[in-house]
Amino acid sequence: MTSNSEILQRRQNAVARGVYSATPIFAERAKNAELWDADGKRYIDFAVGIAVCNTGHCNPKVMQAAKDQCDKFTHTAFQVAGYETYVALA
Repeated sequence: MTSNSEILQRRQNAVARGVYSATPIFAERAKNAELWDADGKRYIDFAVGIAVCNTGHCNPKVMQAAKDQCDKFTHTAFQVAGYETYVALA
């Protein structure tokens, strides 16, 4: 397993300085409102990502919907090839 400090060094060498990070930790896994970093330390995820604050990490319904979509296609540029779910959501 790669540690936070090893990933941080790689990040400093590879990621543009304009991309800010508030902490020197790197997520390894997450479930519901908890997150574990690359060193195995557990956190309550107060920051969360888009939609996670409503559903929690790895919500079974969201995970199944994502798996179902990935079986069809993962992404197209809607401006080139649209898809019904985009229209339905809009």
